[in-house]
Amino acid sequence: MSQINALVREQSVRVGEESSFGVTPAGSFPNAMTRFIASEPVLVDGVVREMLDVNDIRVRRLDAVTPVQGLELASKVTLTQLLKATKTSAQLTSSVSAASLTPRLLLRHALGAEFAQHGSTVAAGVSATSFDVAAGHGSRFRVGTIVAVEVSGQMEWARVMSIATDTLTVEPALSGTPSTSAIVRNLYNYAMSESHTNSLTVQVAYVADSAAQYTLNGVHGNLKFGFGEFGKLVAMTLDGTAVSFTGPTAQSIPVTTVTDEMGAAFPLAPQVYLSSSGITRGTTVACEKFSIEPVTQWEMVRDPAATNTVTAVVDTAGRPRGVKAMVTLRFDGDYPTGYDADTTYSLVIVQRIGTGTTASFWIWTLTDVQLVAQPKLTKVGERLYMDLEFNALQSAVNAPAGGESAAELDFLYSNLLVAFG
Repeated sequence: MSQINALVREQSVRVGEESSFGVTPAGSFPNAMTRFIASEPVLVDGVVREMLDVNDIRVRRLDAVTPVQGLELASKVTLTQLLKATKTSAQLTSSVSAASLTPRLLLRHALGAEFAQHGSTVAAGVSATSFDVAAGHGSRFRVGTIVAVEVSGQMEWARVMSIATDTLTVEPALSGTPSTSAIVRNLYNYAMSESHTNSLTVQVAYVADSAAQYTLNGVHGNLKFGFGEFGKLVAMTLDGTAVSFTGPTAQSIPVTTVTDEMGAAFPLAPQVYLSSSGITRGTTVACEKFSIEPVTQWEMVRDPAATNTVTAVVDTAGRPRGVKAMVTLRFDGDYPTGYDADTTYSLVIVQRIGTGTTASFWIWTLTDVQLVAQPKLTKVGERLYMDLEFNALQSAVNAPAGGESAAELDFLYSNLLVAFG
């Protein structure tokens, strides 16, 4: 036996989206094992084979029976990653295609639908809500997604409401008509998919010993956004369950030093838009805190012939409740009235990082939410506040024109849209 002092924070973590359930991917991104910069050590203390107690009757009280080794399908792994700016080289401008960014893996798994294409430039500005992109570039965009448009040297967010060949109509209105040659950037967009069967492989290699390496397959779980105190860093966490694992063994998982593919982390200082008149760029609401909870409910599809008897996982979450959002703000008598009237609101949270044409964004959009409980009075310090609990409904902002694919409908109907870039 040879014991060592291994530092848990010295580790290499890799994540990949499985092409075949339970099989380590070996293709190209996202179906490839990609180095993942975690903000917290990924512990594998939950990676265990279940032990099954044998409760046979015995004459003596302490005549215990050796447990039976069960299956590996209850193994736990947690991935935590700071939200960060998107480097200029990975921003989806006219000449840049989607980069191998690891936040994409967590968001694809948690929500299911992704849209990340080249951007374009303005060929002709028509108004603050309509402009033409370069000839033939209309197909690079998708109705329902979030884009960033250059207006007077600054990037402004907007949602694509319709596309007519190369003419985009957006909402809310930009601060002005974009100029010819202005940048139109696609963001990396994510929506809740109607058909959702995405699974991950996670690899963890402790640097201190080449035999301290693990591979977890069939990982599935819930994503949480850690919106804490304003001015602090923001993280997202995937609480995952693996169906099978290998380790601890030497698996040749690379432990070399790498450069973070994302930019700098940022302190939370967002603009929060809460409006009963649709998506708006009007006055922001002053709030003390907020939270957004995507809804997921993973079920294992069982097959006794499969590895650990699981052949797939399916997200079955949905009715009667959708995405949950909480907002704590100073007392406002309009909201109790809105609850009684079943008022529908839109909630958009926009975090901008940087300025100018290379500014990047993290945006959470819930286009149709309703209060599901009477506003609850609370206090912050000695001041009167209220907690608002919202339930996100199926989006009614964009009515299908007919003929849309399932992927396109996901972005029209989704309760929650998340975009970064």
